[in-house]
Amino acid sequence: MQKETISSHLAVCILILFIFGSSVILGVNCDAEQDSWISLILALLLTLPFLLIYARIMKLFPEKDIFEIIETVFGKIFGKCFILLLSWYGLHLCALVLRDFSEFVEISFMPETPQVPIMIIMIVVVAYMVVSGVKTMGRWSLGVLPFILFVVVLTTTLAIHKMDFTNIQPVLEHHFRTIFVGSYKLFTFPLAETVLFLVIADAVRKEDSPYRIYLYAIFFGVLVLLIVILRNMLLLGSEVVCAEYFPSYMAARILSVADFMARIEGSIAMNFILAGVVKMAVCLIAATKGLAYLFHLANYKQIVFPMALLSMALCVTLYSNAMEMFDFLDIYQYYAIPFQIIIPLLIWLFAEIKIRRQKVPEAQ
Repeated sequence: MQKETISSHLAVCILILFIFGSSVILGVNCDAEQDSWISLILALLLTLPFLLIYARIMKLFPEKDIFEIIETVFGKIFGKCFILLLSWYGLHLCALVLRDFSEFVEISFMPETPQVPIMIIMIVVVAYMVVSGVKTMGRWSLGVLPFILFVVVLTTTLAIHKMDFTNIQPVLEHHFRTIFVGSYKLFTFPLAETVLFLVIADAVRKEDSPYRIYLYAIFFGVLVLLIVILRNMLLLGSEVVCAEYFPSYMAARILSVADFMARIEGSIAMNFILAGVVKMAVCLIAATKGLAYLFHLANYKQIVFPMALLSMALCVTLYSNAMEMFDFLDIYQYYAIPFQIIIPLLIWLFAEIKIRRQKVPEAQ
C-alpha cells in the first residue's frame, strides 16, 4: 500500500481537533471548581515531558508509525503484545468518544431518539473518513478548525456582558492536592491521549519537526480549552458547571443576539461533531492498523468497517446510562497509565538504546 504524506500544518490541525475531541462539549475536569483553570495550566506542564517523548519517538524513526517502531525495537514476537494493547486502547477510546456523542445527542435535544441509530450514522462517517485516508482527514481538519474557533470566539464574545468575574474567586481556595488531582485527570483526558497520534506518524514528512507539531498543537489546544473553561465558569458559576454533564452546551443556551440569533447552542453541538469525528478516526486507525500488523494484512483499510462495527458494539455495552459514563472518568485516570505513560516510556528507552548500539559499530 502506498504511503500517504501530509504537511506539518495539516498534522497540527489533526492533533488540535484530536485534543478538542469531546473536551469542547464535555468541558474540562472541575474537581477544583473555580480553580479548574489552574489545573488546566498545571496539566499542560505535566504533559509537556511526555509530548517530547512522543515527538522523540517520531524523530528517531521518521516516516514510521508506532507499530512499525514497536516491531523494530522489540521484535515481531514480543512487540505483538504492545501492538495488541495499543490496538485495544484505540478501539476502546473510539467507543468511549462515540458514546459521549450519543449520550450528548439524547440528553440535550433528542431524548426520544434511540442511541443506536445515532451511533450508526456517526461511525459510518468516521469509517468513511478513515478509508478516504489521512490526507483527507488532514484537509477536513484544516477546513473545520476555523469554524470551531469561530464558534468559540463568538460564544465567548456574546457571553462577556453576562459574565460574573466573582465566579472564579477566591483564587487558589482549594488545597494544592485537589488542584493537582484535577490536573492529572486533565493529563489523562484529553492531553496525553495524543499518544495515539503516533499511529499516523508515518504520514508526517521526514523534514517536518515532530516537536513543533506536538508543541504547536498542545499550546493552541490548551489555550482554546482555557477560554472554554473560563467562559463556562464566568457565565454559569462553578456549581452549575460541575453539576452539568455538558456545560458548554448549557452556556450556549442562555446566549442570544437581539431577536435574530437565538438558541445558538446548535453551533456547540456542531463543534462536538466536527472535532469528535477526527478523534474517533484517529482511534479507529489505531485499532485497524494494529490488527492489520498482528495478522499481517497488507492494507488496514480492508478491515475498517468491521472494526467500526466492533467499536459500535463495544460502545453499546460500555455503560447503562450517562452517570456511569462520567463516573468512568475516575477509573480512566488509572486505566490510561499503561497506554499513555508506561508503553511510550519503554518504547523510547529501548529505542534510544538500540540507536546508540547501532552507532557504536559505525564509529569503530
